[in-house]
Amino acid sequence: MNGGGGSEREAEVLAALAELDRIERERTHRIGLLDARHTLRAVAERARIEHGFELGLGGLVEGRDLVLRAWSGTLRTTLHELRIPLGLGLGGRVVALGNAVVVRDYYRSSRITHDFDQQVGSEAVTGMVGLPIGTGPARGVLYGAIRGSGEIGDSAIDGLTRLAHLATLAVDVADGAATLADAAVTGERRRIAAELHDGLGAMLFGIGSSVRDLRADTTQHPELADRLRRLERELGDAAATLRASVARLHHDRPAAPDGTRSDGAGPDGDRLAADLAETLRDFERRTGIPATFVPIGPAPRLDAERAALLRRTVAEGLLNVEKHARADSVAVTLTHDRHRLGLAVIDDGPGPDPHGDPNGKPLSRWDPGPLAPIPALACGPGTATGAGLPALRARYERLGGTLHLHSDEDGTTLRGELPLPAQPSPSHPVPPPPCPNQAPAAPPAPA
Repeated sequence: MNGGGGSEREAEVLAALAELDRIERERTHRIGLLDARHTLRAVAERARIEHGFELGLGGLVEGRDLVLRAWSGTLRTTLHELRIPLGLGLGGRVVALGNAVVVRDYYRSSRITHDFDQQVGSEAVTGMVGLPIGTGPARGVLYGAIRGSGEIGDSAIDGLTRLAHLATLAVDVADGAATLADAAVTGERRRIAAELHDGLGAMLFGIGSSVRDLRADTTQHPELADRLRRLERELGDAAATLRASVARLHHDRPAAPDGTRSDGAGPDGDRLAADLAETLRDFERRTGIPATFVPIGPAPRLDAERAALLRRTVAEGLLNVEKHARADSVAVTLTHDRHRLGLAVIDDGPGPDPHGDPNGKPLSRWDPGPLAPIPALACGPGTATGAGLPALRARYERLGGTLHLHSDEDGTTLRGELPLPAQPSPSHPVPPPPCPNQAPAAPPAPA
């Protein structure tokens, strides 16, 4: 019996190990899905195999260039790792415009510049399609190309569009994960800066004060006074170095693994993501309610006014949750496209009593319509929605945005939308297409 029991136990252990192995493989697979280059390679391959293209390419925006990082079906390496300034060629134009570009006769097309005819000619390409990847400003381009006298059909373009959508979802998830990682790094830098300031800074100040007191007592010992003066100067230099280091920890942006800064985000966008993540951690520690920050895509470029308004919106939404929602969980989402930014504070609580709070003071008159604009509220002191939400709504409207509140049996959502600030012109502006009467570049003979 003991032997049989031992065998059963061993079988259970083996089954558990097999389950752990499966979970680990799945975890590794999911982590791999967050890599944008892996995603590009997969969709470039599928474009060639499933949708009739003879060549599939994928490029990522890196700084001011689009860099071809994935390829399938190439005959040579001419296009591999090719850097394309934004606005030039087919891919650069796709990124600059944020729209698909289809050229059925590549060399005679007046829709694109012909800076890369030689590289494209080495692949004997005749027609090409480029689609943007990523929500908001394009993060990359998915290409499909044909050779010979064939035509790019609508079904092939539709298939490539679906693949670009899948790639967009994967890249947005990857960018969101990178935003969370940047926020975590920024939070840790702030913690270290605070410890340096409060610990080492206070220690240096105390030592400096002691040295000054000692120097005041050494009027009869000039040599010792000189040594103490030198020590005081060294302490001053150390304190200045410490202050500079603390300032860099507060203001420097995290670098990407390749040493470059994350594309598309400005300092206010980076700090906003870090602030929201920290705000939710503080809320969770204080209330015990699980709170999650879910950025979709990279942190957007923001001016200080918009960033401050979004921080205030989250603070007001969380205050309302803490006081009235009776929620089991909270999530804050941050999304944006090329023109607008969206922020939502979502909880799963039943919300406040529509007839009033425990003190009998009305909280709001809930509009049953979906995402109805916040009505004018007459709230008593101590309620989160008293003066906060109407004032916030006025600030959103002044910036051309909207703020809505919706509550039902599934929870409450506070949702704000703002137009993104105007962006400076890129270093490589989109050039006009060649004049119709300009002689098109002759296609080079394939090598």
